[in-house]
Amino acid sequence: MVNKETVLVIDDSREMLLVMKHLLMNNGYKPLLAENGLIGMQMVAEHNPDLIVLDLNMPVVDGWEVCEQIREKSAVPIIILTAAHVTSEDTVRGLELGANDYVIKPFNQQVMVARIRSALRWSVKAPNGILYEDDILSINVHKREVVKNGELLKLTKKEFALLVALVTESPAIVNHEELFAKVWDETYAFDVNYVRIFVGHLRKKLESDPANPEYIHNERGVGYRFEHISEPDAASA
Repeated sequence: MVNKETVLVIDDSREMLLVMKHLLMNNGYKPLLAENGLIGMQMVAEHNPDLIVLDLNMPVVDGWEVCEQIREKSAVPIIILTAAHVTSEDTVRGLELGANDYVIKPFNQQVMVARIRSALRWSVKAPNGILYEDDILSINVHKREVVKNGELLKLTKKEFALLVALVTESPAIVNHEELFAKVWDETYAFDVNYVRIFVGHLRKKLESDPANPEYIHNERGVGYRFEHISEPDAASA
């Protein structure tokens, strides 16, 4: 199946650009390649890509500045690429500037494709940033905020990524392996207990009664499913 989405890769490494070009083409996406930040910003204006994969450490104009300038004009999903030696503070800085996700180099290609697919799905579902909203809960992926009963919840990066992954795929069940690929990076080996533990943490913050969850439901032996409490549009139709 051929996808119609265009993915812009901004990276000063020609080797990385070549890897991403083939990865995107092999998965049906149309690649656009920029070897520095200045060219990347020009291509954003000219081509209006559906998603951007952005390296942080580049000469002339670094990834942080590129991310900030793009975000001032566009809500396009941005996945930042970070080297293993980059500090967590640098990664957080990228996320605070408006990036939606990050992947550590070198990366597993299947993980990268999973992150791209997830980001493209929620961008379609949440063009204004609001991924989900009911009378109790609101999830804004652009601001990276989750509000419950008017109160801003303090979620970790992994908890937020886990929640977004579940809501994006709702009402479908997301299996343990897929959730792991969407949330954890290459420094972790798959362990279903990671998923279970973080779902437990998330339920404690999200659910009124974590033992009887309304939002995050367990499909025993398979994975988890996010259930919409209400569908305002359907009710008013």
